[in-house]
Amino acid sequence: MPAKRYLPTRIQSVAILLTAVVGILTVTPASTAFAHEGRAVGSYILVVGFLQEPAYEGQLNAVSLVVTKPPDEAASQTQDEKPEDHHHGNQPATDHHHADTPSTAEAIDVTVHGAIFTSDQIGMDEEFEFDITEELGGTEIPYHVHPGDQEGIIVVSTKKADHGHDQSIEIMDDHVVPDRLEVMIGDTVVWENQEAHAAVVMSGTLSPVTTDMTAQMGGDTMSVANESGATGDRVRGLASNLQVEISHLPTSVSRVLSLTELVNDPGHYVAEFVPTAPGDYRVRFFGSIEGNAIDETFDSGPDTYDTVIASDAIQFPVVLESNREIQNATRGALDAVQDLETDLEVTSSDASNSMIIGIAGIVFGTIAIGISVYAITIARRRN
Repeated sequence: MPAKRYLPTRIQSVAILLTAVVGILTVTPASTAFAHEGRAVGSYILVVGFLQEPAYEGQLNAVSLVVTKPPDEAASQTQDEKPEDHHHGNQPATDHHHADTPSTAEAIDVTVHGAIFTSDQIGMDEEFEFDITEELGGTEIPYHVHPGDQEGIIVVSTKKADHGHDQSIEIMDDHVVPDRLEVMIGDTVVWENQEAHAAVVMSGTLSPVTTDMTAQMGGDTMSVANESGATGDRVRGLASNLQVEISHLPTSVSRVLSLTELVNDPGHYVAEFVPTAPGDYRVRFFGSIEGNAIDETFDSGPDTYDTVIASDAIQFPVVLESNREIQNATRGALDAVQDLETDLEVTSSDASNSMIIGIAGIVFGTIAIGISVYAITIARRRN
């Protein structure tokens, strides 16, 4: 007896898929922001990106939104008028009050990722430069490096350099040298990448600046951002008034998600999701902020925030097929099986029809032969 042909059913094919998926474990240490896009929208500053960056497909992530509001212009004008209020008689005004005027760095929360600067990817032995301008005088700018999460701080003096100098920082595998750099207005900070892989330098902290962290950096006081209450300028309580629409640009697939405000980071809103395909994404925030209508779109890319990277970029030593690739391959296999089953059904149907026709032909042929034999017999009798 010939062996019976075995064709996997759809349920069995799905079981094979589930077995393969269970065998895949994609675990990557969580890391914080790699690059974000900041934008002034009306009276607010919106900083947008992925919560975990670099962003990899198949990894739990979230859209990140930080909303801040700069100090009122009236408060700034009041600060600007203070030197005149302290004049007595013909006593000339002095410049020592200039440091009390709110600067651009104070208006922007310097602890926010990328609020002051973000470099492009710098390869091994390459450099990133940042000029210290007058608006940054008297501030302390925290920064960090990805993907190694090294942290450092730049302390900007209120004094101007007679001749600007390059102030170097070396990026090592697990730290920066020096981790605390004092500079003057007019200097240029130069980061030199000594790591064996590309790195990105970004202003802001990996976590909120605290006294303990500042002490570790070698300072005696907290950063200007915290002293001035810049964190207090974050806009809170927007989760019920804002929504985010996430779109995968290569496929134009979109989905609307709700935002959640982080309990330990007020004014910071997230919407969790798992990006299941690499490529650029678009996030659109719509709703209202303190009664003001908002409808802003942010696209990922080299000049904004991270593009989602295929997971094979971080797999070692064996590169596993992604869930997306397995599903696509399995879907193709299922389609092929379905096509084969259809072909077999058609073939079976055709075979059945042919058999019926054949049997009918045999019957009719037998009848014809019988009639012929009968006719011949009758003819012979007549003769």
